[in-house]
Amino acid sequence: MKKISYYLFSNNALFTFIKGIISIVGKTTVAELGLKVFQDLTIAKFADFDLALKRDHVDPLTQKLNQADQNRDHRFIGFKSYIAACQYRKDAAWHEEAKKIDRVIHRYGGDLYRMANAEESAALDNLIGDLKTEPYSTAITTIEATNWLAEMESAQQDYKALGQQRVEQTDTNTNTIGDTRKPLINANKSLLSMIELQNQATANPALKDLIEQINNHIAKSMASARLSNSLNEKEDLVEEAQND
Repeated sequence: MKKISYYLFSNNALFTFIKGIISIVGKTTVAELGLKVFQDLTIAKFADFDLALKRDHVDPLTQKLNQADQNRDHRFIGFKSYIAACQYRKDAAWHEEAKKIDRVIHRYGGDLYRMANAEESAALDNLIGDLKTEPYSTAITTIEATNWLAEMESAQQDYKALGQQRVEQTDTNTNTIGDTRKPLINANKSLLSMIELQNQATANPALKDLIEQINNHIAKSMASARLSNSLNEKEDLVEEAQND
C-alpha cells in the first residue's frame, strides 16, 4: 500500500481523507473480509474527530487553547534544545549536568510535544516536578537553565488554566483536535495494516481490488496535500517579503 504522510494533512484534509477510506472500505463485505473491528474503531475515532472539528468552529476558547498548546510545545523544544547544546560545552561540569537532565527529559519523552494534549500535560507535569527536585534542581542552576525551566513551567500553567475554563463550561462536547487527531490516525493505520495482512494471508481478489482503490485515493489525497503545503509556503514567503 502507498505511503501516507499524515503530517502533510491539515485537519480538514485529514477529515476528508479518512472519510474517503471509510467510504471505500464500507462498500465491501467488511465482516467477511475480517475488517469489521478495525473499520468500526476507525468510524468511532472519526466521529470524535468530527465533533472536535465542529467544536473548533464554535468554541471561543479553542483558538486560545491551541495557541497555548503551541506555546508550551515551543518552550519545551527550546528547553530540550538548550540542554542538548549544553552537553557540548567544554566545561566538564556543564557537560555532566546536562546529560543528567537530558536523561530525565527522555524518561518522559523527548517528543512529548507530539502526544495527545492530556498525555502531554501529564508528562510535562511529571517532568517539571522532577526537574525541581534534587539532583536536577542543582543541575539546572549549574548550567544556567533556570529561566528556560521557568518559561516552560509558565507556558504549561497557562495551558492548564485555559483547559480548566473549558472543563467548567457546560458544553458536553469535550473533544479537541489535539486529543482526537492522533487516535484517528492510529485507528486508520491499523485498518490499512489489517487489509494488507488479510490480503497476504488469503490472496482474496476482493482485497486486491480494495487495496487498488485505496492506493488511488491515497495518491490523489497526497498530491492535493503536497500542493496545498507548497502554496502555503509560497504565501508565507510573499508575506515575509512584504514585511521586510
